Amino acid sequence: MLLGEKPRKHKFFCTTLVDDYIMKLRYRNNEQYDDIPHYIITKSGRVIKLFDTNYSSKTFGSPTVDRRMVKITMENLGWLNKNTITGVLHNWIGDPYRSEPYVKKWREHYFWDPYSEEQFRSLVKLSREICEEHSIPYQTVPGQGYLSNVRKFTGIVCKSNFLNIYTDINPSFNFNIFYKDEYKETEEQL
Repeated sequence: MLLGEKPRKHKFFCTTLVDDYIMKLRYRNNEQYDDIPHYIITKSGRVIKLFDTNYSSKTFGSPTVDRRMVKITMENLGWLNKNTITGVLHNWIGDPYRSEPYVKKWREHYFWDPYSEEQFRSLVKLSREICEEHSIPYQTVPGQGYLSNVRKFTGIVCKSNFLNIYTDINPSFNFNIFYKDEYKETEEQL
């Protein structure tokens, strides 16, 4: 599962997941699933560390890319489908969606499960810690879109920056959270 010790990190990478993710890992590929994030941030903002950031898992199948990333996955249903007859939204496996969606046409989908404020706060805090620990510049790409030179970028990226087939991080995510004062820790919070 783990590829071994990594060379110096130069970016970290955000992606999304569905509920019961950790449990589902046990059943993928006879428990040999090799695309595992270092951290998961739940909808409630809880941070779960799955393994040490000095090691890597396989994401793109390219050791030169995979070994240089710290991967954070945020709990999220991603894109939602709308039943055109009933108007009910549901996730990719058909479960009804009971919250207010984020609406934006992006990569052939219109409705998205938004990220929570608790997730944003936890992500910003964890991002600062990871950037400091691994000497990664605290800078981000401008958004979720494909970037042809993303492999050369040093900082915070997301999976959808690598190829147009990916939809995580979804468009409800605002990269400006990394620079907003309301997400920075005060001396009292430390």
